[in-house]
Parts: sequence; structure tokens; C-alpha cells
Amino acid sequence: MRNTYQATIRLPSGGLAKVSVEATSLNHARQLLELQYGRGRVFDLHQHSS
Repeated sequence: MRNTYQATIRLPSGGLAKVSVEATSLNHARQLLELQYGRGRVFDLHQHSS
């Protein structure tokens, strides 16, 4: 089952952005985000509650 996770991402410009990702686990969500935005740029990753 997939869950929705939210995180804050540090952009290359230095700004911050809130993003959401669907993944099967918190670790998988972090991996997906780090692949897209780079290692060390993912902060405040948590499961989104409806």
C-alpha cells in the first residue's frame, strides 16, 4: 500500500519548497526525493495525514 509523504526540500537557489511523494515506506520516500533533488536536501520528511 502506498502512502503520501511530505518533505521540505532545499533548492539549489537556497530557497525551500514543500513537496509530496507517494511511496511504500518512509525510507523509500527519502530515496525517491534524494534521487530527484540530491542527497542532503531533504528535510522534515513525514507521512501526510488526511
